[in-house]
Amino acid sequence: MPEKSENPRLNPRRQSLLEIIVGDYIRTAAPVASQQIAREHGLSVSSATIRNDMAELEEMGYISRPHASAGGVPAPTAYRFYVGRMVDRARPSAQLAAGAREGLVAEAADPDEWARRAAALLSEAVHNVAIATTPKVYQARIRQLQLVSLHERQCLLVLVMQEGRLRQRMVLLPQMATQDELTALATRLNTVASGLNAAELRTAWDQRDIAGTQGDAVLGEVLRLLAEEEQEEPGRRYTDGLRHMLGQPEFQSAVRAREAVEVLEDGTVLRQVFAGAGNDRSGVDVVIGDESTTEQLRPYSVVFARYGLPGQAVGVISALGPTRMDYPSAIASVRFLASALTGLLAGLEDEQN
Repeated sequence: MPEKSENPRLNPRRQSLLEIIVGDYIRTAAPVASQQIAREHGLSVSSATIRNDMAELEEMGYISRPHASAGGVPAPTAYRFYVGRMVDRARPSAQLAAGAREGLVAEAADPDEWARRAAALLSEAVHNVAIATTPKVYQARIRQLQLVSLHERQCLLVLVMQEGRLRQRMVLLPQMATQDELTALATRLNTVASGLNAAELRTAWDQRDIAGTQGDAVLGEVLRLLAEEEQEEPGRRYTDGLRHMLGQPEFQSAVRAREAVEVLEDGTVLRQVFAGAGNDRSGVDVVIGDESTTEQLRPYSVVFARYGLPGQAVGVISALGPTRMDYPSAIASVRFLASALTGLLAGLEDEQN
C-alpha cells in the first residue's frame, strides 16, 4: 500500500518522483540527477519541474544533495517511504521459486539442512548476506524448578525447561529459609508452574497468592530467566553471501569490509534485532539504518521474518545489506522462504504425529 503522508507537500507527483529516486539509487549506487530521471522515465513534466520537486524533497529531509545541481541520494526516511510503497507489490523471482522447489524438499526431513539451503537461496536472490536459523521452542516452558540453600537469605534457583535446557540464578529471599523449607517451597511452586510458559505463569501468579513473599521472589527470577531464554537467537545459525555484500561499492574500503565481518561474527548484534520481531510469524520486519537500536547495525538494513509452528518451533530467515538494499526483492524473498520453511516444518510435524 502507498504510504499515507501527513505532509501535503509530498503530493502524488513527488511521491512518484521519490520512488524513482530511491529505485534508481538502489540500482546504480550513484546520485540520481533530474536529467537522468527525465531521460529514462518519460515523466510528463519538464526537467525544471523535476529539479524544483527534488529541492522540495531535500527540504523535507527525504534526499540529500551536495549542491543544487547535484543528483539526489535517499535519506533513511526515503527508504522507509519506499518500503511502504513496495511491501505489497513485492514478488519472489522465478529463479528463487525454482531453487526452492529443488533445494527445499520434504524428503530431506532435516531442519538444519533446510535452514542452510534457505540461506544459500536467499543470498543469491538478494545479492547480500542471508542468515537462517534453525527452529527452537520460542515459548520456553518450565519442567521443574529446584531451590538450593546457600547462605542465610541466599539460594540458588535451578530452572529446567521442557526441552532440557537448564538455567541458574542466585535469588535473595526476603527471609531466611532452611533447605527443608526451600524444598517444600519448590514443591508448591512446581505444582502450579510445571508446564507453563512465561505468559501463563504470570497469569497464574496474578490470579492467586501462590506461595507468599518467598515464592514471589523466586517467581520474579523465574520470569526473568524465561524472558532471557526466549530472547536467545533461535537454534544454529547459517550465513551465506558475504561475498555478494562485500562486492558492493559501500564496502570497497578495508575498514567497511572489516566492520561488516565483525557484525556477522558478533552473534549478539543480530540476536538483539531478531528478539524484537513480531512473534506471530505473519509478516516481514524491516529495520533500516538508523532505526536500529544497535550502533553496529546502523550502516545496514535487515529484512527478516520468523517461521515455524505456533507455540512450537520458531526460526528466523533474514537478509542483511547496506541501506541501499533492493527492498522489494528482499521482502518478497524473505516472505516466500519463511512460508516455505513453515510448510516443511508443518509437514514434518504431521509425519511425527
